[in-house]
Amino acid sequence: MAGKKNKRDARAWLFLCALVLLFPLLLTATTTNPMRLPMEAESTIIPQATANEIAITATPAPSLDTGSAASGDTFSDVFVDVTEGAQPLSTAPPSTPAPAVTLANPDHMEYTNSSISITIDRCHQDDFVYFAADIRLTDITQFSYAFANEKFGSSTEALSDIAERHNPLLAINGDFCGFHQNGIIIRGGELFRKQNSARALLIVDRDGSFRVLTDRSEKQGLVANRLMEEGVWHTFEFGPVLVENGEAIPLHSSILRVDEGYLEPRTAIGQFTDDPLHYLVIVVDGRREGYSEGCDLPTLQQLFLDYGVETAFNLDGGGSTTLYFNGEIINKPAAGEERRVSDIIMFMR
Repeated sequence: MAGKKNKRDARAWLFLCALVLLFPLLLTATTTNPMRLPMEAESTIIPQATANEIAITATPAPSLDTGSAASGDTFSDVFVDVTEGAQPLSTAPPSTPAPAVTLANPDHMEYTNSSISITIDRCHQDDFVYFAADIRLTDITQFSYAFANEKFGSSTEALSDIAERHNPLLAINGDFCGFHQNGIIIRGGELFRKQNSARALLIVDRDGSFRVLTDRSEKQGLVANRLMEEGVWHTFEFGPVLVENGEAIPLHSSILRVDEGYLEPRTAIGQFTDDPLHYLVIVVDGRREGYSEGCDLPTLQQLFLDYGVETAFNLDGGGSTTLYFNGEIINKPAAGEERRVSDIIMFMR
């Protein structure tokens, strides 16, 4: 009996020792190695930092070309939800608008957007070709100008070279104010010259309205100061006046030269009665045998009357006559190439 008892005591002693030795290991396992989730559940968990990173680096909204969108030429307006807490912005591209310029018919061209509308027809009459440009603006600043080499004076450049620096929709030669030293030259509300002159003066008021001055007997320095006080936008020294108050103005025999026919390239501008920012530009090609001989001033005057303008004024012509539209010269200058001029008139997009 004593032997059996001793064996039981020995086994109990060994079990107790084993328990004592294993206890620290069991304690460490239960405190530093919690039970891991099953692999299926583990694969579906995204760490919080990764989720935040995805929200922050979502594809950004397309950048806006504010110049083009505002003008309406190229891009449709783009609206973006920027409300606080909004979801990542849509990256869908704006729809592509239809081309603004229509050139399907070489004798008819159009351009229209929210701020300007121009329709140009190339017409054949008798032995000459002319372009009639119907222009509608929404702001007087679109009736703009530029000087050769960007300075007032005697410098000259080809019209297209001047225009390319400013990107007008349409441009024509002006009054070649750098060729002489006479008259009142106001452009864009700035006075560049105030000298006496015997020519007719076209005055463009701040609202776009035309008026003409033919009596130049008053001291022109005083006239210039008065025009500046009135806020005049442009003046052009050339003439003659072709139409005033919707009626033909008698043309002096000294400028008609009827005996010679006086068929020349012409550039002239008129204004309709419905809106002070509604204009008509007529450009007549000439001195090109077999294509267009040009026209005389009574014929040019009659063209404006036929279109129904309120006021019309002749600008520099001859070899200067040039019509620039949407980035290119569309008429045929008399010499086969552009004459260098001192100034141009521009209609801006």
